[in-house]
Amino acid sequence: MILTIQVKIHLTYSAKNNSRPSQSERRLTYRHTIVELLIDNEAEKDYLYDVLRMYHQSMDIPVLVGDLKLVINEPKRLPLFDAIRPLIPLKHQVQYDQLTPKRSSRKLKEVRLDRTHPEGLGLSVRGGLEFGCGLFISQIVKDGQAGNVGLQVGDEIVRINGYSISSCIHEEVINLIKTKKIVSLKVRYVGMIPVKSSSEDPLKWQFVDQFVSESGVRTSVAGLASIGGKEIKEKKVFLSLVGTKGMGISISSGPTQKPGIYVSNVKPGSVSAEVGLQVGDQIVEVNGVDFTNLSHHEAVRVLKSSRSLTITVLTGAGSELFMTDEERLAAEARRELERQELMHQKRVALETNKIIKEQQEKERQRKMEISQKSAEEEERYRKEMERDVRLLRIKKEGKLDLAIEGGIDSPLGKIVVSSIYEGGAADKHGGVVSGDEIMAVNGKILTDVTLAEGQTSLAQAWKTHWSQMVWILCSEWVPTE
Repeated sequence: MILTIQVKIHLTYSAKNNSRPSQSERRLTYRHTIVELLIDNEAEKDYLYDVLRMYHQSMDIPVLVGDLKLVINEPKRLPLFDAIRPLIPLKHQVQYDQLTPKRSSRKLKEVRLDRTHPEGLGLSVRGGLEFGCGLFISQIVKDGQAGNVGLQVGDEIVRINGYSISSCIHEEVINLIKTKKIVSLKVRYVGMIPVKSSSEDPLKWQFVDQFVSESGVRTSVAGLASIGGKEIKEKKVFLSLVGTKGMGISISSGPTQKPGIYVSNVKPGSVSAEVGLQVGDQIVEVNGVDFTNLSHHEAVRVLKSSRSLTITVLTGAGSELFMTDEERLAAEARRELERQELMHQKRVALETNKIIKEQQEKERQRKMEISQKSAEEEERYRKEMERDVRLLRIKKEGKLDLAIEGGIDSPLGKIVVSSIYEGGAADKHGGVVSGDEIMAVNGKILTDVTLAEGQTSLAQAWKTHWSQMVWILCSEWVPTE
């Protein structure tokens, strides 16, 4: 199955043909909008899309979920898990749901605790206004009264004894709890714990299955949901027990955190072995009977009720329940190696994207500069073509009395007439005015000379005896912008 990651989606409604976006387009737009709303950091957005692209290559759900948790790192981003779920192939969605955090709830749950109970309230809390977050349950004492009324790690306490605590510091909350014998709490499940040692530290969040409580014990809500990267497939097998000594398997019930009926042993050469049943397969249905919540006793009864069985199993769904310590360590090591390789690929991809974007930006700047220079050159050329160029023949009578300024090494960049003195030859001629550019004198080009060279050329031309005239090519000066 091809997993499509659509980063930019533009949907248009055509008034001409009354076309409307398809349902799949609307879903993709919704997911893109969710990402835009919940993640404002462009690098994190790129990371999210890279993670999804690499999942398409590896099809490794545990690695995907672990990587998603790096970017879905605060409560407000939790809806991204649901937004991403439709991008997961159907065959992986059950495992995705097992590995992703339990969905947070907007619904408030009210519980009552006895403050005078000999064993206390049975919970620990962290957070408060001074930490920039609400108050969260960070530890539940086993068999304590908090656990018995259904409170869990990751619950946010919203109200205490009817009072909102959104603007209370930690100490005020503790004092509020002490005001009554029976403490009424209204909570909602979030599934994340704030982590902040002091008010100066940045606020961080951890998922409850990653959080190490104050007692130093890692609290695991996910339990044994991780399959170590093994793909779970639903398989249906048909067994005829006529003329056999039985199925040749043993079954057992899963633990509380992973209920179900699992194959715990398969006898070599048995009919079950022949159809491919393996240790760790979860039996989900037998002859139409749902095994999901069936007791061990009832499961045995159903399996023995007929000599012809149609069994549906999830292959390897409980394989980790029957692993030896060595197998479990080996599986974890393999998974870690694969994860490290994918993380390396992600870093390379992110760095490559960064380099590409930098190169694209440099190229864009270069093209913009070229375009700007080209436009400036065209404008200068247009002005050059439009300006009035004049060839003046000034008769040598007395002094030229024409002062110049500028030069190639000056801000002006050209030889420009600065003054024309009254009564001089230039003034009598009348064809040159202050501000004109002197382009040539007696055939000598002055467009790229210094002021001193220009002055020398004018003086020499005026002193020559071979002609009674001085030819000056001049024009209206166009400043260089």
